[in-house]
Amino acid sequence: MSKGTMIALVLGIVSVIVGIALLVLWWEDFLKVLKGTLGPMLVLGGGLIIAIAWSEYQAAREMERLSTQAQQTAQTPSQQTQAQSGSEQTSQ
Repeated sequence: MSKGTMIALVLGIVSVIVGIALLVLWWEDFLKVLKGTLGPMLVLGGGLIIAIAWSEYQAAREMERLSTQAQQTAQTPSQQTQAQSGSEQTSQ
């Protein structure tokens, strides 16, 4: 293991230990902060979900419009060919 990796590992372990100790010491303060941020987190999360759902809805509508347009375009040349063959048969 390199020296940098060893230092990172030791710093990570020390951070976890200090974090657990501070969480135990400040448990009531931690719960107050958690309760205080729960409302804004739900508002922002809900807004994000709404934005994603709206984007998916718009994409589905656009895909449906394009597939309908492609079907109409695919049908139009074959109908024109049939009409041309019918007019050629009448002229003969």
